[in-house]
Amino acid sequence: MIVGVGVDILSLARIRAIVKRGPTYTQRFARRVLSPTEYTAFNSAETAQEQAGYLAARWCLKEAAYKAAFPRQTLRWHDITLSTQRGKPRLDVCWQPALAHLAVHASLSHDADLVIGYVVIEECIK
Repeated sequence: MIVGVGVDILSLARIRAIVKRGPTYTQRFARRVLSPTEYTAFNSAETAQEQAGYLAARWCLKEAAYKAAFPRQTLRWHDITLSTQRGKPRLDVCWQPALAHLAVHASLSHDADLVIGYVVIEECIK
């Protein structure tokens, strides 16, 4: 049974503007939005363009996940970690114990200056 659906669309220019403000501002933003695992990977990005793309993907899917989970759980930035599994986005969510049975499905796409993320949360009944 589907519990929630969330979508978010983001102009990559918004994230590029953050990165252009300089490393201090970018690092502060990254620490706020990224989980510890994501933050470590973010720091290995070599260019500002890679940093902006990395941040945009995570911002977009985390926003979509927040929308899909609400009101069952109000997710925070660090509650969600985005990784890739066989070329597809995978969201690991720190659910409240009563919601640990929920499964998360995510899709991310980008074209030109836009990034869009979809998240579907379903109840897995055993």
